[in-house]
Amino acid sequence: MRLFIVVTTFMLMACAALYGCAQEEGQLPQTVITAVARDFNQGDALRTAAHYADDAQILPPRSPVIAGRPAIAAFFQANIDKYISFGNDAQWTVVRGDIAIEQGVYNVRNVRVGQDVEAGKYIRIWKKINGTWRLYRDMFSPDSVSAQAVYITPEETTPGENPRQ
Repeated sequence: MRLFIVVTTFMLMACAALYGCAQEEGQLPQTVITAVARDFNQGDALRTAAHYADDAQILPPRSPVIAGRPAIAAFFQANIDKYISFGNDAQWTVVRGDIAIEQGVYNVRNVRVGQDVEAGKYIRIWKKINGTWRLYRDMFSPDSVSAQAVYITPEETTPGENPRQ
């Protein structure tokens, strides 16, 4: 009988702990969710990378992991283009203590021709560091098996313009 009481007590404690872990504490603020896209679209690679933790990683499809804020800044610098815009729509977020998860869809748009050139889904893990939400892991995947390159072709420029200079 005593063993039954001990086992039952431990089971109840475990259930209570698991129930507590499942409780949401809220959602990520919309300003946090959209900050990366805002700064990317403004052409600021350093400010975009500043949303990431020092030990953050981007896990892009068909590419090696991009680890650490300096590499992440270089990644954004190489991909920022005045004719490309990035947008994301968080469809689900959960916050538990200093960790948050965000899941949603994204699109990359060639603003020169007014057409989306890539769409997909993403998942992000955030960590609250010194009171500020920072991206810890960022993973995305295009919906198309053969996602188009997101580069502007020479035919899309007007005579005399060279957007890559």
